[in-house]
Amino acid sequence: MLKLKALLVASCLFLSGMANAVIINNATPIPDANVLLNFNNTGLDWVYAGPIAPNEFGPGQIQPASYRAAEGWRTATADEWAMHPDWDDFIIAPNVVAPNAGHTDHTVYLFASEYWGDFSHVDLNDFALGKVTDGVNGQLTGVPETIYLRNSIAAVPEPGTLALVGLSLFGLVAVSRRRR
Repeated sequence: MLKLKALLVASCLFLSGMANAVIINNATPIPDANVLLNFNNTGLDWVYAGPIAPNEFGPGQIQPASYRAAEGWRTATADEWAMHPDWDDFIIAPNVVAPNAGHTDHTVYLFASEYWGDFSHVDLNDFALGKVTDGVNGQLTGVPETIYLRNSIAAVPEPGTLALVGLSLFGLVAVSRRRR
């Protein structure tokens, strides 16, 4: 009986330790290093937001997409959801990652749970089983993982490109003045 109590206490401590992170304020943007950028050249960025559905166990554990709407994060349309990434699309190449519970290593896997709620992990095994949502699409109960998307932010042109455009415009102005 004593062993059972010790096991129960140890399990509670382990599980409570997985959900004790402090949410990173929405005034701090999510770094691109934690985001799946321009997934399959669709023009969509995806973020793995956490190990439960938005507000599944109460407010604040995983915020809805609107929490970071200023960064462009939102829920998917039905067509967008149909082409959402799989769990293994978030692996940072060339790493090998197993679909496990309680994954916390940002160096091998893209996720941003600390930016969406009070978790510091994701449960890849649930995502691998298809238990994933954005709060509107996918599995809405039963502890699914949460992902959100935004339209990819257009790349800023390189300085050389801007210089060529400026030089071209200067040339056009000069030619048109010469013709007058």
